[in-house]
Amino acid sequence: MERRTPLALSIPVVAGALAIAATLIAALPMAALANCQPVAKLPDLRPGILRAGFHGPRPFAAPRRPRHLHRVQGLPTAPPPKGNVEVTYLGHSSFLIRTPKGASAITDYNGYVRSPLPPAIVTMNHAHDSHYTDFIEPGVKHVLRGWTTAEKGYPRYNLLYRDLRVRNVATNIRGVAGGTEFAGNSIFIFEVGDLCLAHLGHLHHQLTESHLGRIGAIDILFVAIDDNSTMPQAEYAKVIRALKPRVVIPMHYFDEYGLNQFYGLLKPQGYVPMPHTSRTIRFSKRTLPKRAVILLPGGGF
Repeated sequence: MERRTPLALSIPVVAGALAIAATLIAALPMAALANCQPVAKLPDLRPGILRAGFHGPRPFAAPRRPRHLHRVQGLPTAPPPKGNVEVTYLGHSSFLIRTPKGASAITDYNGYVRSPLPPAIVTMNHAHDSHYTDFIEPGVKHVLRGWTTAEKGYPRYNLLYRDLRVRNVATNIRGVAGGTEFAGNSIFIFEVGDLCLAHLGHLHHQLTESHLGRIGAIDILFVAIDDNSTMPQAEYAKVIRALKPRVVIPMHYFDEYGLNQFYGLLKPQGYVPMPHTSRTIRFSKRTLPKRAVILLPGGGF
């Protein structure tokens, strides 16, 4: 009878062990994926003429404080726990977004509203100079400008940094001298684990079906509610109805009157005001409210 060597004996044993391991791995719960993956990819080069016209600013303009370096202090030192995302309202249209693996991004980065430490990623829009800057603080690794530039052309981003993915959907804005600036603004989408956050930037028109398809399903939406230089609040209420986020976070607000008016417009959609006492809040999929407008202190400029 042929005598088997230890090596010959090990082959079926190893194969069986690998099969068992593969079965066990397949049975393990997989990490949840964000549900805001786009379902359409073609850009809207002229979305302003497809569904809704632009809404011009009102004759008056809200007063704005003199600009000076404003570095928000007192933020949590440790990153959020697994399955969470941390949002801090820095002011105007700037939010600091942090992830469990230490990725960080600031929206509508303008150089004068800053966090204690520089973020890895900054996003910008250029409808006004309070939403962008050419002077980036040291330490920022990725600068995402949300408008068409001579150097890079049409704005297209799909950046993965640690556990944070940032992508954009371009929209149009009113030109300085009238008319339309195509792809002059970007809606930036931030994907963290199974959560999806969208920052509308300086949105000036309604979204087309193509926009909505490329944005995807959103959990948390940042909305400018100045009712003046972006769009009337009633028009933003239509955008919110189309996107159906669980949480709406106002930005670019200047007074209590505007806040209360915005709450009233969203009440028919089932959104409940939930003022927060801190600039910083953490979200997880499990603890998201059904429909809420969460006001973070720090607005008014």
